[in-house]
Amino acid sequence: MTSNEEQLLLKNAQGGDRAALGMLWDGLTPKLFGYLVNVLRDRNLAEDMLQNTWLRAIEALPKFQQRGVSVSAWLFAIARNECRQYWRKSHGEVPFDPAMHDRGTTDHAQDRLDIESVLASLSEDDRELIRLRYIADLPVSDIARIMNINFIAARVRLHRALARARAKII
Repeated sequence: MTSNEEQLLLKNAQGGDRAALGMLWDGLTPKLFGYLVNVLRDRNLAEDMLQNTWLRAIEALPKFQQRGVSVSAWLFAIARNECRQYWRKSHGEVPFDPAMHDRGTTDHAQDRLDIESVLASLSEDDRELIRLRYIADLPVSDIARIMNINFIAARVRLHRALARARAKII
């Protein structure tokens, strides 16, 4: 979904058009859910956080003004805040549990485990940058807004996070 399509659907949804809200849901939920599953490592918890995120977004929808922020960036920021609130209440991150992942012996499963171990070895900020860029597929400008940093800092931090990830692989 393009930014212009998001803006049009947002305006219609703010006007009470449920079909437009449904189209926003359909267009943004798959990436948002993938991001939450990757962050939380628990499919059921990710489903709960997805619902909480959309609930907060729908409650705030009438007051939302774009001001240079895309709808998807706004939604990911809400999801990120929901995760942080959950961790504060539960006193920490959800630990990595290998039993929760597929136990397949295919090359794909091994590649996935390798990627997971590299991500686990990075700092939380590095993991967050990589998740937002490559799992959520957000542009660097949106990542900068979500993380409350400027565009150049986001680009530099992402570059350094990828360099650290590459160093772990080699």
